Amino acid sequence: MAEEFRLPDLGEGVHEGRIIAVLVHEGDEVREDVPLIEVETDKAAVEIPCPHTGVIEKIHIKEDQLVHVGDVMVTFSDVTNASGAQESTVKLATKDGARTNGSAPPSSSLSSASGTTQCKRKPASPAVRKYSREVGVDIETMEGSGPRGRVTKADIDRAKETGAGCGAGASLHQPAATQPSLMPTSTPSPAALLVESIPVASRLPVKNIVEEHDSHGNILRHSISQARKTIAKNMSESWSSIPHVTDFDLADVTDLDRLRRGYPCESNGGRKITMLAFVVRAVASALVSHPIFNAIFDGEKDEIIYKRYVNIAIGVQTDRGLLAPVIREVDQMNVVQIADAIVETANDARMKKVSVDDLRGGTYTVSNAGAFGGSWFSTPIISPGQGAVLAMGRSRRMPWVVGEDTDRVGPRLIMPLSHSFDHRLADGAQEVAFMKQVIGMLENPARLMF
Repeated sequence: MAEEFRLPDLGEGVHEGRIIAVLVHEGDEVREDVPLIEVETDKAAVEIPCPHTGVIEKIHIKEDQLVHVGDVMVTFSDVTNASGAQESTVKLATKDGARTNGSAPPSSSLSSASGTTQCKRKPASPAVRKYSREVGVDIETMEGSGPRGRVTKADIDRAKETGAGCGAGASLHQPAATQPSLMPTSTPSPAALLVESIPVASRLPVKNIVEEHDSHGNILRHSISQARKTIAKNMSESWSSIPHVTDFDLADVTDLDRLRRGYPCESNGGRKITMLAFVVRAVASALVSHPIFNAIFDGEKDEIIYKRYVNIAIGVQTDRGLLAPVIREVDQMNVVQIADAIVETANDARMKKVSVDDLRGGTYTVSNAGAFGGSWFSTPIISPGQGAVLAMGRSRRMPWVVGEDTDRVGPRLIMPLSHSFDHRLADGAQEVAFMKQVIGMLENPARLMF
């Protein structure tokens, strides 16, 4: 009996993905739950296991193909253990606790017309497998240094440096004659150099770069990744549909910095509380007092929708680009609880443990642009489904008039703040009042502790 396996639902609002790898071949005999394909969605790497035990009769997709929910992926024959519930077979690699913690995926015994071979795949996350293909290292020839022999990105980098694992099994998705050598004495192709210069979040294999000519000379055309495609779509939608206004202001956080440095978070082994936690606490309090900035404007119905919950998204830079996982009900937390939540949320995002749902439901965004070093002021773009966003710049010591009604100037730690809001929701006077409360709390940090 033949069974068609279609791409199942990958999460709320996720309708398409790009095939990273096809892990089986036509004619292979596979067991239920062994890895079948890897798919990249806008925010996560998804490893989809076999829904049946049987034989791969036909593969309908190929690497780098854009697929949609409901498309036929594979046809099985000789099905002996159909699960009948395709939607339950999807395991986000970012949420698969056993594999994330280092246990190996189940091995599979694959049979072909030429004979039976044992095909036990090296344990590695989908992101590491994708990276190995991009740099031309054959992951199946390596010994992993992670738990239970799990191959890590560091293992791939060491193999690159030594040239190990770069034999016939490795591929940069180019014909062998045109593959750029990975040895230090080689001269990389323009396409390979371009790949290295592209942020990881946007990066695709060399085969996605096409050399062309325009009227002025040579150009390289690069297909963007699914993550960058979604980011571009969301930013374009936001900028074209929301009338942005950005207010720039400064906060004297000298006293706040002194307070936080002397206030270790005992629940986390004495770790200091970051400045971001205090800013999020101040914003949450101001959103309760000024609910217009915790709302969205419905242009179709000419209504304002006020959110009765305060869920703040935190910008986190990852190797998949800038993600904004959501911390929920922040207005119910104290500074220590917020600090713990930020650390946990950021770590999950960087270790690819966030799901699609973890990125949804935010009512406001705080971005710590200053964490990257040189940022002062910026013009943050409002996320779709929200009404405002605050970007923290890098705090700097500078001459400052200390206190009101005084001419005394002294060195103070000054934090730049850039606040973009939907001008359909609020006017300047409301925004000034909101920022005055935020800055007032940052400059009088005792108010943040209650």
